[in-house]
Amino acid sequence: SSVSTQSTGAREIAYQTELEKQRIEKEKEIAHMRALQERAKDQQAEKDALRAKRIQEEVEREQRKKDKEAAVKKAQTESHLRKAREQQVQMQEHFLAIEAQRERQEFERVLKVQQHGQKQEEEKERDARTKRLHHAEEVRKQIKEKESNLIHARQMFFEEGIKLDQEAQERRRRLDEIKKKKLEELQGAGVPSKYVNEVSRRAMKPQTSLITH
Repeated sequence: SSVSTQSTGAREIAYQTELEKQRIEKEKEIAHMRALQERAKDQQAEKDALRAKRIQEEVEREQRKKDKEAAVKKAQTESHLRKAREQQVQMQEHFLAIEAQRERQEFERVLKVQQHGQKQEEEKERDARTKRLHHAEEVRKQIKEKESNLIHARQMFFEEGIKLDQEAQERRRRLDEIKKKKLEELQGAGVPSKYVNEVSRRAMKPQTSLITH
């Protein structure tokens, strides 16, 4: 009985040992298969990565080619536009220069006519003023010579001064009317308003009064 029990125990141990050995072998086989699968995956992944890299490089080459063509086209377009703008600016400057010269010549012509007329009026006014001043001086001399009639002489001088001032005002009024009429003629002739205004500013300067009270 004791021998039989030992024999059964030995068989059980041998059986368990064989099972463990098979289990270990099976695990090794599974691990081996997994290793093969991982290796295959890695190889496929490398192929996929290489193919993707080639595709990406091709895409990048095409993009660089398109970018270069677009840059060349853009540069040509900008060059054409720049040249066109430069030509336009040159034409505008040319036309402006011609127009400015024409306006300057017209202004100088009108101003010369106006200055000539004004010069004649000023000469007449100067002659009249000289005569009036000379006359006033003669009056003052007579007043000094007639001390016995001083009050009467002073009154006469004062009245003469008022008369002279009124005459000067009348002459200025007539001169202003002449200037105004000439400016209206300039405007009617189509002379630019800025030049008419300049002529008006110079021509319509107020004259100082001849007699001070």
